[in-house]
Amino acid sequence: MQNEKNISEKISYPLKRKFVVGVIIIIVPILGLLFTWIGFRLSNQSKQETLEKARVIADQIVLTRQWITDCMGGVFVNIESPGAQGIPFAVKDQLCMLSDTYQLFTPSMVTQKLSQYSFEKKSYQFRLSSLRPINMANSPNRFEKTALNSFTTNKTTEYYQFTSQAFNYMIPLYNTKGCIKCHARKIKQGTSIIGGLRVTIPYQNIKQTLRKNIWLLAGAGLCITLVTIAVLVFLIHTLVLKPINELEEKSRQLSTGNLNARASLHTNDELEKLGNSFNIMAESLMHNQENLEEKVATATKDLALANNELLRLDKLKTDFLANMSHELRTPLTAVKGSINYLERTLTDPDHLEFIQIIEKNIARLTRLISNLFDFTKLEAGTIEWEFERQDISQLVKEVIDIMSPITLQKKITILSDCPEHLYAVIDLERMEQVLVNLLDNAIKFSNLKAQITIRVTPVNDHIQISIKDQGPGVPKENLETIFKKFYTATTGLNIKNQGAGMGLAISKAIVTAHNGSISVESKKGSSSTFFITLPKG
Repeated sequence: MQNEKNISEKISYPLKRKFVVGVIIIIVPILGLLFTWIGFRLSNQSKQETLEKARVIADQIVLTRQWITDCMGGVFVNIESPGAQGIPFAVKDQLCMLSDTYQLFTPSMVTQKLSQYSFEKKSYQFRLSSLRPINMANSPNRFEKTALNSFTTNKTTEYYQFTSQAFNYMIPLYNTKGCIKCHARKIKQGTSIIGGLRVTIPYQNIKQTLRKNIWLLAGAGLCITLVTIAVLVFLIHTLVLKPINELEEKSRQLSTGNLNARASLHTNDELEKLGNSFNIMAESLMHNQENLEEKVATATKDLALANNELLRLDKLKTDFLANMSHELRTPLTAVKGSINYLERTLTDPDHLEFIQIIEKNIARLTRLISNLFDFTKLEAGTIEWEFERQDISQLVKEVIDIMSPITLQKKITILSDCPEHLYAVIDLERMEQVLVNLLDNAIKFSNLKAQITIRVTPVNDHIQISIKDQGPGVPKENLETIFKKFYTATTGLNIKNQGAGMGLAISKAIVTAHNGSISVESKKGSSSTFFITLPKG
């Protein structure tokens, strides 16, 4: 369950969401660039169309002027007619017929009247201008002056300019045969350009229409994008995610122990092949589990039989050691009594020396049998404990007094730091046995005139006893094994009467029975420190 929870926490973004985000990341920039390009093209296209429209208008006006010029330089218009109103007469060529008077309209006057009609329709405007106008109304503005100079100086055939409100387009007007009467002065000056025709087309409406078309295009593109994403998500969900979710669910069931879980995919593609492979794997797992359960049952049965046999043999060993320890103590007691008698009665120094050697070996054999007897009782759980509340510092001081004769032989100094009134519930005899054993090892492995430090320290709800020697230390790889039974330290020193390797194992068993712990720290070649931790009592 914890693994499933961790997996679900890691998958914070579903595949569908990742796919949608991926599609948006890909499509939106592409659409943005596409719309920008289309908007740029539409803007250029609208400008080009406006330019072509202005050219057509200008050509029509020029052709109209040409027709009027070909009609003897002008046309006569009844001055009372609407078409003659609002136009200043640059020339006074009039013709009176009966009750009507007709005014000669020059190409310039006709152009002005057409411009009025166009202005009223709000479609476009045009006007004539000249650097040396006959009619002051045809004086050029800044744009027209720039265009006329360009025609004269650069010999250009058109000049135009886009502004935020309108499009201005201008072409030169050249001398023709019919223009000699009005523009004779310019002809004498040797110029073929008599002025220019400016066409002004309002551009604001065109820009609004263009902007509207771009927004419509963007809206249509957005709708297409959303529809595309929706269709793709539906297809991905139906064709990919749904089969994957089914495989995920079956895999979860399989991981929880349901080996009957099978995927049923009918997509006729790679996912169906994957589902078939999953089913084959599930079948194989079920078959292997059945075989494994059979093998485990057989192995468990064999292990149970072997364990029972080992327990039986271990009990026999424990009983044998207990009996042997007990049986060996009786003759040793008799031998020890006899040696004591000989030691009192013999006077020859050589004989007494041999008697002392025998006594030392009997004492060593007695300790070995006692340790063996204690160890068998600890293993069998038959030892009788007598727990009482005792002062640990006082116990440490008594152990130091017990071991002082041995320390005097090797001129070893024992330093102690034992605060008063540190109590614990212990079996006094057994805990004394542990401390004697550890201190004996410290003395045994220390050099002459060495120093041993014993400290008793309160640590929270526990009491810690540390014994630090100045011996050769314990190799790092042996720090755990030294507490195992029958382990003998290999320090490289030639130590006599090294022991059978049961002292530390017994010490650990006794400390563990007190709900405590025992450990060791060592610096190879300089020292070892043993720690005993006991609950306060």
